[in-house]
Amino acid sequence: MLILTTGLWSCRNRTASTEKGYEKVIREEDSIRLLTSRIEKDSANWELYSKRAALYLDVGRIDPAFRDVGRAIDLNPDVAENFVMLGDIYFVLGKIDNCISAYKKAASLDPESEKPLLKLAETYLVLQDFAKASMYIQQAIAVNPNSSMAYYFKGIQLMETGDTMQSITQLRIAANLDSSNYRALMQAGSLLSAVHDTSAPDYYRAALKARPDDEQAMYYLARELQEEGKYDLAISHYEELSDLYPGNKLAYYNKGYIYLVEKQEYGNAVEAFEQAIAIDPSFVEAVYNLGRTFEAMGRYDEAREQYKMALKLKTNYPLAIDGLNRLDEIQYPD
Repeated sequence: MLILTTGLWSCRNRTASTEKGYEKVIREEDSIRLLTSRIEKDSANWELYSKRAALYLDVGRIDPAFRDVGRAIDLNPDVAENFVMLGDIYFVLGKIDNCISAYKKAASLDPESEKPLLKLAETYLVLQDFAKASMYIQQAIAVNPNSSMAYYFKGIQLMETGDTMQSITQLRIAANLDSSNYRALMQAGSLLSAVHDTSAPDYYRAALKARPDDEQAMYYLARELQEEGKYDLAISHYEELSDLYPGNKLAYYNKGYIYLVEKQEYGNAVEAFEQAIAIDPSFVEAVYNLGRTFEAMGRYDEAREQYKMALKLKTNYPLAIDGLNRLDEIQYPD
């Protein structure tokens, strides 16, 4: 059983990323202090408030970001980018009507900019209003026919409405227009994998070029190689992933699954499953497969303990029940 991650496209990053490096946060806080000092000397400069609002938003300080962008708009109400930022803040606050109004205001202030149109398209995708999303996507393409993100969103809209093959086509266009469009590359890889297209790993590799050592791209590439039967290569990628992200339980679990099912290297399987369980003791699939491994090794008492543990973690877990029944037939035949 492979454990898959989901939600590739719906990762709209409106505030500070949980993966933001400590040093970057410190630099941004230093920049905020510097801007605060400049504002004290030039309190009528809307650009200073706008810059500080962007930094506040980036580190997840929503209230001061809201105050600053409001002040910037009061000082200069004709700057589209400030209304885009205001829309982002309203989105974080869950005030979607206000968010949409802010983006529409930005679009009216700068009709030649694709950014507010893309924001509107993305917002309507989140709301699953695909007709309105499609309308703003087409407007963005009209403004910029080479907009990689517009084609990415078009691919998502088609995927959500059930047209997988046309979705793949649009995502490929997005990736061709911008080889650093991580989201398009990852989603294209995911859909290509789903239709068993052998080019899927190429998109994950391209995503790793766009974001070197990205945890999700590394995992998906390894998983795709596993599904293609390239087990030794998949194991090497899982090990690289584990070295960089030792808390990734799926890397250990899938490696253990290969050792158990495909290679029958039971000692290595035990080690991998135990590492996955050490990360997450409630990982019922790993607990069960550790039991399967012990069963394959003839270590029946240990297998029984794992199956019982799996049932404690998940009541009436059918695979564990089947495992206990098998052991009863082996250990206590009629």
